[in-house]
Amino acid sequence: MRSDRAKTPDAACTVADDVELALLLASARPTGDLADGVRERLRGYIRGRAPGAEARARGLADGRERDIAVRGVAHARAVAEDPVHDPAANLRLLAVGVRMILRYGSEGTGVVR
Repeated sequence: MRSDRAKTPDAACTVADDVELALLLASARPTGDLADGVRERLRGYIRGRAPGAEARARGLADGRERDIAVRGVAHARAVAEDPVHDPAANLRLLAVGVRMILRYGSEGTGVVR
């Protein structure tokens, strides 16, 4: 895990650790109980934090940044609801979606690595 772990809140570390684990599993073993558990946790993070991230994204002053952020949150939500056809790609997309949600959620206090 990263050395800046001690500087971040425990919940944010757990989410960030799951993102890192998802990316590792996508490359090594994207199927099985461990990957399925990480996949479900990432989906839960997206579902739980997307409303706040979307509200913050819609409130951005810069039109281009706002459009990118709103589309990013919408894409993360769509990936969280999609069935898994390619396990590796799904883990990667969920990980990127969680990063997007963290970037715009929690009033900008999310940990983005």
